[in-house]
Amino acid sequence: MLHGDLSDNHFSRLLFRIWKSQKTGRLEIKNRIISKKLEFKKGNIIITKAQFDENAFLQKLSEKKILTSSLKEYEKLRKTNSSMIKSLIELNLLSPSYLWKLMEVYIKSEFYPLFDWTQGEYYFDSEYFPDECQILFYIHTLEYILEGIRQMQNNDLIKAYLPPDKEDIQILFPGHTNQIKFAPHEKYLLNITEKQKNLKRIYKLSELGAKENQKVIYSFLILELAGLPETKTNIQHSQEFSQAELINILKTFNKKCSFIFKYISKKIGLVALNVIEKCMEDTKAHLSPLFQNVRLEMDGRIETNSILKASLALSAEDCRENILRDLNEILAAEVLVVKRTLGNEHESILVKNLEKIS
Repeated sequence: MLHGDLSDNHFSRLLFRIWKSQKTGRLEIKNRIISKKLEFKKGNIIITKAQFDENAFLQKLSEKKILTSSLKEYEKLRKTNSSMIKSLIELNLLSPSYLWKLMEVYIKSEFYPLFDWTQGEYYFDSEYFPDECQILFYIHTLEYILEGIRQMQNNDLIKAYLPPDKEDIQILFPGHTNQIKFAPHEKYLLNITEKQKNLKRIYKLSELGAKENQKVIYSFLILELAGLPETKTNIQHSQEFSQAELINILKTFNKKCSFIFKYISKKIGLVALNVIEKCMEDTKAHLSPLFQNVRLEMDGRIETNSILKASLALSAEDCRENILRDLNEILAAEVLVVKRTLGNEHESILVKNLEKIS
């Protein structure tokens, strides 16, 4: 289970990560007011009957004057326990193809605001598997990311993610490039970026204007269509992620693991170690090779020597990305165990205490 905060991982980047990892499961994103859930199958978004809010959808259709007649007949048919979709089609209020298009537009619009969020927790439950027969339609994640970025209003979020104007970027041409349908203005800026690496120069040459230039470049970076030149990237990461930093990260992680173990042990006793061990083994299926030989210590900590040795064979960039992702996965899984074993209140208390550990 992935767990983190949108301040560190924008919604657009989170979606791309799920797509790239071809994950299946359910993503929950929430702040103090709103909670949203999205389901995935092998990295692409799926919309199931259970998650589709029929009443809210009908309200939207009424507001847009798409449904203006025969509503009494519709309500009468609904009382016979017929589904919303079947009722609309059987009464010839909407054609199947048009109805499916409307449902997709509605669902997409419901999640567009998340692209602008800078605060909020996310959880990805990889133990959740949707019922195939309940799937209404798929949404291609890469296309939706690009659509969502086009809708963004939070220019500060975009600017904070971009490299300084003096920096160079390069087009990367990854294998998924042909899966993305660019708008004409995006193709235009992609062509300029291929010919001119310096961001300041790109902005000057482009006719799109400052905000639109930044938004399109942001989409290129999020979708890994562009990045910093390789030489600069390697130097930057080697400076940022040394073996000493890795040791410190693992120490902090183990403090949190130990705290979780002590917390659950006080509630359920000696069986706590078995519960955490099972959690660790179940989680290994979702972890990188770095963590496949990791052992759990008697105090809930993990043995770190094998991680340190294996990390020496990786580049600084790959090492950092894999380790931070895997550590988050383990912590999130252990927090989920506390939730399932002790309840939501204990989960909330635990998370607040974990945030204080550094």
